[in-house]
Amino acid sequence: IRLAGQAWLDTAAGVQLSPQARRAGLVFQHYALFPHMTAHANVALAAGPGWTPDDVQGLLARLGLGALSGRRPSQLSGGQQQRVALARALVRVMAKPTAAHAVVPEALPGVLLLDEPFSAVDAPTRQTLYRELAALRQKVLVPMVLVTHDLAEARRLADRVVIVDAGQTLQTGEPARVFASPRNARVAELVGIQNHFAGRFFKDRPGWGRLRWTDAARPEQSIDLAVIDKNKIDDGTPVTWVLNGEQVDVLGDGDATDAGHERMEAGVNRMRCRLVEVLSLGEISLCTLSPEGWPGQLITLNLTTRLLRRLNVAAGDGVQLQIAPAALHIMPMRSAP
Repeated sequence: IRLAGQAWLDTAAGVQLSPQARRAGLVFQHYALFPHMTAHANVALAAGPGWTPDDVQGLLARLGLGALSGRRPSQLSGGQQQRVALARALVRVMAKPTAAHAVVPEALPGVLLLDEPFSAVDAPTRQTLYRELAALRQKVLVPMVLVTHDLAEARRLADRVVIVDAGQTLQTGEPARVFASPRNARVAELVGIQNHFAGRFFKDRPGWGRLRWTDAARPEQSIDLAVIDKNKIDDGTPVTWVLNGEQVDVLGDGDATDAGHERMEAGVNRMRCRLVEVLSLGEISLCTLSPEGWPGQLITLNLTTRLLRRLNVAAGDGVQLQIAPAALHIMPMRSAP
């Protein structure tokens, strides 16, 4: 195990650095603060060379804990404990502050490990801590590894995401790409994509393909959708595919210019559907739709309640879906082992 050229563990060479010698700052899921020590003492215990008590107090103050540094963990709220844990992790990987206006002016070779650090705090505190972590990333150049089961949190905070399942890495990349273009059906399931279907891919004109949406229960029925051809799937290949609801526009039933069941024109997919169910979740409504004449297939979309009111539609009414080709991500169907 090496970090910035420094060997932390090399069994062949007999190298095994002690925890004190490794610059790894760890924020535990439940903070793991020493209960008999004050906030200041918890942080000072982990401080690297050069940190003075005044430096530690300055860091706590910049994290909004200056007046609380003398309290023990039992006297702090969950959010305050989380900030103490974050400060304790930071002093392991940061050089001594040299400017009063900077929390951490210089990062030493190290890594900051965050184990679901926001799971035990309330929503307002979580939002505040998100902002603090985002600001911290702009000030220090130290790798941060965040473990989370919260997909929204990963999309909001990460530069890169790694989808791990049963100890194996399934996909890694920028959040927008991984969540919109899962590598396989298992990744699609893990990132919470609900609209997952079967079909067959056909090549069309250069750069474009045709996705035939099929149903094993109704082989005589199908819907053709225009998709982007990335030249990675052969003509006629059975595929599974997912629909990214964020790239679907919902129109009123009378807003369509054509009277057909669906159309593919200049890369535009338009499909008439019926609202099967509308469950209001405050500003967002969870909507289940069925393509017209095909009740066996269901599409789930999160639509704003404001949009539904503007369209004046409810369960049982018809709407038109306008689906961007980029919203359709196709994957080869893998045979069972």
